[in-house]
Amino acid sequence: METLSKTGETVTWIFDLQNRMVKQSKKGLNPAENYNQEITETFDSTNQLLSQRITNLDNRKYVEFHYRDGVKRAQVISLGNDLFEIWRNNPDSLYTSDHDDFGPGLDKKEWHNYLARNLKYPSEARNSRAEGTVILAILVNENGEIEESEVANEAFVNPYLAKEALRVLRMFNGKFAPAINLEGQPEAKWITIPIRFKLS
Repeated sequence: METLSKTGETVTWIFDLQNRMVKQSKKGLNPAENYNQEITETFDSTNQLLSQRITNLDNRKYVEFHYRDGVKRAQVISLGNDLFEIWRNNPDSLYTSDHDDFGPGLDKKEWHNYLARNLKYPSEARNSRAEGTVILAILVNENGEIEESEVANEAFVNPYLAKEALRVLRMFNGKFAPAINLEGQPEAKWITIPIRFKLS
C-alpha cells in the first residue's frame, strides 16, 4: 500500500499474508541536509523493529542499523566505492568490508567479466527492439551457494530477456559470500542483481 503524506513524503507499507506490516518505506526530501532520502524499516512478526536504513538517494550512500529486542546491535555505513564500515554487538568491533555483509556478497569484477563472456542478446528480443533491466532474486545459502533464483520483475520485462538472465545465472560457477547474521554466523538470505539489456 502506498500514500503521499502531508509533508510530501511517499510512504509505502508491505504486509505479510497474516496482514502484519513487515516493511515500511518513506521517500522524500531531508529538510535539514537538503537531499532526497529513503528511510526503510523492517519488522518481525510481533512488530518489533529489525532494521532501519537511511539512504541518500542522490549519491546512494546509506547508514543501516540492526536491532534486537529494541536495542541497536549493529551498524553499517556505506562509504561509497564498495567500501563499508560495519560493527556487530559492540561499536569497538568496527571493521571495513567490500560489501555489506548482512546480505550476500558477490565479486563484482568476476561477475561482470562472466557476463561479458556469456550473456547473449536474445534474437527475439533484438528483433522486437526490446530493452530493459532484469532483476534477479537469488537465495544464497550459508555456504555461498545458490539455493533458489527467480526474476523479481518478470511482469515488467521482455520474457526473452528474463529467460536469458536466468540462463546465465544458472551457468555461473562463481561463489557468493554468504550473509552474516548478528551473531557473526553465515545465514541464508536473498540478494537482487540487475542485468541490463540495451541495444546500441
